[in-house]
Amino acid sequence: MNFCVLRKCISLFLLAVSLLVPSFSLAQRPVVLTLDRAIDAAVASDDWLAANQDIEQAQLQQAASDGQLPDPKMSIGLANMPVDTFSFNQEQMTQFRVGVNQSFPGGDTLQLQEKRRQQESEVNPYLRDDRKAGMALMVSNLWFDSFLAEQSIAYINDDRALFQQLLDITSSRYTNAAGLARQQDLVRAELELIRLDDRLAVLQQLQNSNKQKLSQWLPDELVAAPLSGQLPQLDAPNSRLTSLAQATEFFAQHPKILAHNKRIAVAETQVELTRQSLKPSYSVGASYGYRDNAPLGMERADFLSLDISFDLPLFSEKRQRPRIRATEYTASARQTERLLLFKELYADYQQAMAELAVLEQRHDLYADSLLGQMNDLTEATLSAYTADEGDFEEVMRAYIAELNTKIELLQIDVARLKVIARLNYLLTSSEY
Repeated sequence: MNFCVLRKCISLFLLAVSLLVPSFSLAQRPVVLTLDRAIDAAVASDDWLAANQDIEQAQLQQAASDGQLPDPKMSIGLANMPVDTFSFNQEQMTQFRVGVNQSFPGGDTLQLQEKRRQQESEVNPYLRDDRKAGMALMVSNLWFDSFLAEQSIAYINDDRALFQQLLDITSSRYTNAAGLARQQDLVRAELELIRLDDRLAVLQQLQNSNKQKLSQWLPDELVAAPLSGQLPQLDAPNSRLTSLAQATEFFAQHPKILAHNKRIAVAETQVELTRQSLKPSYSVGASYGYRDNAPLGMERADFLSLDISFDLPLFSEKRQRPRIRATEYTASARQTERLLLFKELYADYQQAMAELAVLEQRHDLYADSLLGQMNDLTEATLSAYTADEGDFEEVMRAYIAELNTKIELLQIDVARLKVIARLNYLLTSSEY
């Protein structure tokens, strides 16, 4: 039987079997792990997002606390107690005192403390957006790697049956038809089957490794689920950035940039907060002194005391000024870091777009011409061999080359989608 006809018959048989499966079995199929389902499940079960929400709430509660005056201080004591007799009414100045004191931070310290903590909490929503986008990219890469290994295994398994049939044909020709096949042809066919089995083992190991990596982000039932048999459709971005100025406007809503904007605001508030140290803080106190009657019964007046104390910033040039300058340098560094973030995003964007252009060219080359030509070569070499006009080694090389070409085209398609997933991360925007 012509080997090309046999190959087509196997494909038609598999298609017929799939069409004959009863419709009720569709309802019993296990859950298929699509890319979107994997991303949604990873985000839904991410403990970091829950922890970050708790951090945000903690900072909001701390902001409410930082904006309040410190608790007043109360004092209770005895004043001017004579040590010779320890009699409370012996001396006129002996008194029982109760006092209260309230401190007031200088300037707008309280308001700025509350504002700074509030701004720190406002960073978190953007961090969560960036985390979600980063997880989508990470899970996508793992899903694509798993898909590549799984589909490569499927390709090899499909062709392995054909290689086995080719081995049987070669063995029959070698046994029953002297001169039509050589022993080295038989050995070569067996060797290629062993190599295919080795490739399957390597790919299976890679598939298991990718599944284990996915288990960090997905529940066990989804990790065990089979992957979708089709690659998702991801559209490449239409935008084209040609300058850093364009990138600065384009990436302005990226969560990394927005989170850093909040950090800049925190640094600027810290500068204003530190400047309040130039303004004196003060405290106000009042106390009441109770005196007992004299030994002969004469009444003694009680005492009321009021006091105020405040700081004298006499050494500002050596104490407060350096602290203020330190916070100003920190705020300036935050501004520079923002520019570096824009440059980093722009460089990643340019690199991804360059990779995407090459991968699309390679995809067109493989899909439009190379894969078809490899298939034609395979059929031609097989026809020549079955007609005793070709060499078995050429047949094996053609089949292996066609299998490698199919896997390489799959690798190109997966690499292209991974680049688009990276671009989608770069194009993430927050709307808070």
